[in-house]
Amino acid sequence: MRALSRRSDVIVGGSPPTRVARSRPGLRRSLIVNVLALGALWVLYSAVRTVTADSWAAARTNADRLIEFQDRVGLPSEAVLQGLFLPYEWLTRAANTYYFAAHFPSMILFLAWALLLKRDAMPRIRVALIGCTMAGLVIHLAFPLAPPRMLRMAGFVDTARLFGPDPYALGIAKAANELAAMPSLHVGWALLIAVAVIKVGTSRWRWLVIAHPVLTALVVVVTANHYWLDIFAGAVLAWVGWWGAGRLHPTTRTADPVVIELTEPADSEPAAVEAREPVAV
Repeated sequence: MRALSRRSDVIVGGSPPTRVARSRPGLRRSLIVNVLALGALWVLYSAVRTVTADSWAAARTNADRLIEFQDRVGLPSEAVLQGLFLPYEWLTRAANTYYFAAHFPSMILFLAWALLLKRDAMPRIRVALIGCTMAGLVIHLAFPLAPPRMLRMAGFVDTARLFGPDPYALGIAKAANELAAMPSLHVGWALLIAVAVIKVGTSRWRWLVIAHPVLTALVVVVTANHYWLDIFAGAVLAWVGWWGAGRLHPTTRTADPVVIELTEPADSEPAAVEAREPVAV
């Protein structure tokens, strides 16, 4: 008899169960690789910020062109959505706080979760994150873009400066590239987290993570940090990054190994079939 089981044991005959050892990357090795990868991304981000720091003229010109294009294709002004929140100071302050307080902490918590509980999926997650971020940095370098909050004449309001908390005044975001609105890596990272948790996780509550990219897309507009096209570009980079990483590391869900349970045949021999004489007709 041959039976399939979801347990992690192999039973042959009546012998004691033997544990099957899974091949998983070591915790220390994965941690070192992740730290080096994120460190390299930070160095590259800082280098791009240095190169584009004096690109205000190009960033403003690109912003005017982007707004003109959005108007031409029929997209509403981001200032319309922002105007719905401005009368409610507490709600606007909450959006400001979520914008700068949820970005890096959410990614750190996500990577810690994957490292400790879903280490088999860590290679795909790491490649997707690096690919998405690297593509975003290339666009930042080639297409510097001033965020809406810098274009007061266009009807946008810098909600962080008006209502607070202002990460730039507090010194929290001084290392950020303010001319890197396209694409929105806030949205890209948030969507990447959601996709990975849904694909890799097994809990029925994992679908709640969708709220993170939805809220992020909302607050980046309400705080006048990104345009509609920035959100779209960030989402595309996240999807492409996850798909491309899957081509290299297709395993996305940690599952218990399939175990074959074998049982020896019974000692008794099968009953013999009685032979019959042919009957003459």
